[in-house]
Amino acid sequence: MISPLIKAVIFGGLIGVIGCGWGLTTQGGAKGVGQSTTSAVVTALLVTFIMDFFLSWAMFQGLGGSLGKGF
Repeated sequence: MISPLIKAVIFGGLIGVIGCGWGLTTQGGAKGVGQSTTSAVVTALLVTFIMDFFLSWAMFQGLGGSLGKGF
């Protein structure tokens, strides 16, 4: 199936963009780098979980999963 490859590319792109975005706005030396790293990881995790839900819903909607039937 191709859906895992699509999800991997989307997740990789999101993590890369989030990490670069936080990294390019870092200020304050070593302390700022630590704070930006922590913020980037937390943001990437939240976005990944949210996108995983929506991508799974969109890709597997027609397979008779429990999401389409209201559990």
